[in-house]
Amino acid sequence: MFRILVADDSPTDVFVLQEAFKSFVRPCRVDCVKDGSVLCDYLYRRGLHVSAPRPDLILLDINMPGISGLDVLTVVKNDPDLRTIPVIMLSSSTLPGDVRMSYSAHANGYLQKPTTLQNLTRLVRAIEAFWMDVAVLPVNNGTGAPVSVFEPEMPRKACSAGVYHSGAEIALPEPEAKSQAIRSEESVAGRFVSAGGKAGCDEHRRLLDEFGEAVRELLRIHEDQFVAVSQGDSESSRFDLLVHMANEKKQLAKYAYIRHVESHGCVNLDAINQTRTRSDYR
Repeated sequence: MFRILVADDSPTDVFVLQEAFKSFVRPCRVDCVKDGSVLCDYLYRRGLHVSAPRPDLILLDINMPGISGLDVLTVVKNDPDLRTIPVIMLSSSTLPGDVRMSYSAHANGYLQKPTTLQNLTRLVRAIEAFWMDVAVLPVNNGTGAPVSVFEPEMPRKACSAGVYHSGAEIALPEPEAKSQAIRSEESVAGRFVSAGGKAGCDEHRRLLDEFGEAVRELLRIHEDQFVAVSQGDSESSRFDLLVHMANEKKQLAKYAYIRHVESHGCVNLDAINQTRTRSDYR
């Protein structure tokens, strides 16, 4: 269960974000807090958030009442137990100063809030493709609070239950989500090699190489799509066709490889059948 924590003081923006998150194809827990004070309580498991899980990714607005987003970013990135959590600044501001200060405070990215639900949906899909499928993140044991007791050295307003939405899970559709299968298939290709392939089968090696390259190409396109969307590229929709074409190429390469190993006996058929059960999709 991938955990995302959203900090934004606008109920409208939070609602639209929640709608956009419904487009995720992987299971995801999304918690939302209304300001920097509540966000600190969440991260340090204080008050109403004593059972809060440690987030895998934080989406943080800059302009919030009380403790601003930049102040919270400074707290997180100066805490040795929290600094490994990726923090993406998500703001309507495009002021060069805001962008510069965010990166100076070690933000992991800066995204401008889209003005339409359609564009926001594209943005969160790009976030999913990169942060949930491509990026390698630190192991999260889900325990929530850091070991050290780190208090931010700034004024803190008394906070109430400022959670718009807490703990809702976005269901994984059937069949298993494509983006999850893409990541698994790259490791599948490697497992096939160790499953008993016949030495000297050039066709086996060629088809396996083609399958692996098709998977890597699809991942590269997803990463390029994320960069284009995050930079506000007005023509980023062109990647939808590229992703579709790359996925078709990967599927053809996968089935060509499977047909070969089934007919030629290059690998353990049990391993193939198990792989099909886990990650095959149409």
